[in-house]
Amino acid sequence: MVGIKAFGAYLPRRRLQRSVIAEANCWFDPSLKGLSKGERTMCSWDEDSITMGVEAAQDLCGLDDKIQAIILASTTLPFAVRQNAGIIAEALNLHNNIRTMDIGGSLRASTTSLLTALDIASAQGQDVLLISSDNRKARAGSQMEMISGDGAAALIVSHDKPGLKFLGAASINDDFIDHFRASGDDYDYTWEDRWIRQEGWLKTVPNAINMALGKVGLSGSDIDHLIVPCQYKRVAESIAKQCGINTDSAVDTMIDSVGICGTAHPLVMLVSAISKAKPGQKLVISSFGQGCDALVFEVTDLIENYQPNRGLEGWLNRKVEEKNYEKFLTFNGNINREFGKRAELDRPPALTAQYRNKEGVTGFKGGICTKCGTIQYPKSIYCVNPNCRARNTQESHSMSKTTAKVKTYTADHLVFSMEPPAYFGLIEFEGGGRMMVEFTDLDPESFDVGISTKMHFRIKHLDENRGMRQYFWKASPE
Repeated sequence: MVGIKAFGAYLPRRRLQRSVIAEANCWFDPSLKGLSKGERTMCSWDEDSITMGVEAAQDLCGLDDKIQAIILASTTLPFAVRQNAGIIAEALNLHNNIRTMDIGGSLRASTTSLLTALDIASAQGQDVLLISSDNRKARAGSQMEMISGDGAAALIVSHDKPGLKFLGAASINDDFIDHFRASGDDYDYTWEDRWIRQEGWLKTVPNAINMALGKVGLSGSDIDHLIVPCQYKRVAESIAKQCGINTDSAVDTMIDSVGICGTAHPLVMLVSAISKAKPGQKLVISSFGQGCDALVFEVTDLIENYQPNRGLEGWLNRKVEEKNYEKFLTFNGNINREFGKRAELDRPPALTAQYRNKEGVTGFKGGICTKCGTIQYPKSIYCVNPNCRARNTQESHSMSKTTAKVKTYTADHLVFSMEPPAYFGLIEFEGGGRMMVEFTDLDPESFDVGISTKMHFRIKHLDENRGMRQYFWKASPE
């Protein structure tokens, strides 16, 4: 029996109010007022598809060395030639005898990847980590800017005691160009909405769902949860009617609270549906993009064993309203802002040193002394305990999931920061170990010495001259 064993998600903390987008742009396009309801998730300047993917994977229950393959599905991968899934594997401290794969090229890349993961798990008996993550760029004042959101989801696909049993699937290939983005371009080119809705969604998706149901011997009335990640209202209900599925089974797209998270959205909606599903219920997930994938699952009694650490509901509640539209444009590179002289420092990547120290930098492993038990970061030849100082007694010790208390901090307005002031200071980890860190995603009004923080994988430095981005771990209040 093959299926989905565990599930997790991630949504950025910031929620950009759509009303501020409309207010800034309705002088040119008054129709944007009709889309100004609600809010959308928004990446900070130090977040991208890789960092969100790491967060979603860390939300999983049961992430361990049984994972034999990792698949990353995205249309917004930061590197065209450097395997993005490999970066995530190292950040998660997965073993290096692992297959890694990037899949993109279509907004249904997540379900295509899910089918691939199911094939691997079924044929080879291996556990596969599937991550889908997107932070799509859109032109300022566009409809896509209004309806999009940033987010990620992660699944463990397994042949061993899955919480969601895979029943069957159907796929349709159709070069229906509702939108496209050429290599090297930043923005998608989209076609007319009514044509996309009528000729695309309402024709292709029902056909795929009916084919999938026919393959597994089910009818529409057997389905309890229907996932249709569509930005158009009432399309999911129309598709449900065409397939004989109760319209109440359509899963909320969360467009008013999250937005449409591109490639990741089918899996984000899947995570939402799983959290509400009961054993014995059946679920259909579909996705649309130059064709359609439709997959059918049945919830098993084991679903309760693999609940996520925070879960989608937790990420939805962990939010702060953002009303600064110019900040959103700056973080997404949609405005040519003057950053001042301090931003002109050119720091070429030291790739040799980065590779030599990747266990500590990317994997965030410190050291623990086998003689006295002292934990330290970074790992070194000598133990930092003044009463020990033993040599060559350090074993690697993962610190990425360890909480820490703020001991001291500084808010610096002089050093360059994409979001001044820059916050940095000293933290002390639970169980031992201290280090100087940058802080991110904090509220200046409530941030203080003594609060608890958690480590997050983030962008440390953006090298615009070479297209390189360097990653490290930052502390954020919980």
